[in-house]
Order: sequence, then C-alpha cells, then structure tokens
Amino acid sequence: MTQDTMTLPGLSPSLSSLAINSGRLVLFILFAAMLITTLHPELSASLRGTVLYDFRVVVSTAHGDLLGEGIEMKVAKVRTRDALFVEIYEPRGEGDMRLLERIELQDKRDGYFNFNGQPTNLAIDDIDGDGSLEILAPSFDHNLIGHINVYRYDKTVGAFQRAMR
Repeated sequence: MTQDTMTLPGLSPSLSSLAINSGRLVLFILFAAMLITTLHPELSASLRGTVLYDFRVVVSTAHGDLLGEGIEMKVAKVRTRDALFVEIYEPRGEGDMRLLERIELQDKRDGYFNFNGQPTNLAIDDIDGDGSLEILAPSFDHNLIGHINVYRYDKTVGAFQRAMR
C-alpha cells in the first residue's frame, strides 16, 4: 500500500507536509473566525474596531439662542469610531468658537427624523412651548430602535440637561 503525498518544490517531503498542514490550519482558523464574527455582530464590530483608525466626523450643525441671552450658539453632532456626541459652541469674536459642552449620546448610531417636513439629524426648536430652545438629536440603539434625544439648558445648574429621550 502506498501513500500519496504532496510535496512543495524545494522542500523535503517532511517539511512539505508540515507546510501544507500549517496552511490548512491557518485556513481553518480564518474560516472559524469569519463564521464566529458573522454569527456575533458585536464581536465583529469589536474586531473591526481594533483594525480601524480613530476618526471624528461632524455629521450636522445647527444654530440657535440656547441660553436665552441673545447669543447665537452653534451645535454640532459628531460621530467618532466609538460614540456619537452633541457639542455646543459659543462665539468668541472674530469667528472663533469655544466648546461650551460635549454630551455623549447613549446610542452610537446616527439617526434622522422628519422635522417640519424635512429630514434632519439635528434640530433646535422650542418643542414644549416654554420659550426656551431645545436640542433635538435623533439616534439609533444597537437594535436599530430610534430615539430622539432632547437637551435643554438649565440655568440653575449652568449646564445642558437631558429633557427627554
């Protein structure tokens, strides 16, 4: 009885067999990793995160008098690799802006909603009729359920507070 063995050029039969078996093992490990990450999206996102670089993207901006003092503030919705933020800037003359507050949203996926007949992912409006403007920042959770995050400036605390989610 003879056993057929495959050999690689330039390698002895034992080294050739070792190389082929090692190659098979590597392919098996890669296949298993792909299968596991396909079945577990959270693990897939985690693995992808170790390979991807950090980034910061301003996805939307809006302007309004959020403090009720006649000062036009700028609000930016910012997406990074790991989170979604609402940043509030105040003017500092000569076109300069100073970061007043940075709020991390609980959800990590940017969202859109229909606001006054227009799709938007960031809006400023007085939604409760109290004369103060609120920041409306829609987002999606990990199950792709939409949320509208509402923040308003609380003068007693001197900071933006969650009004509702």
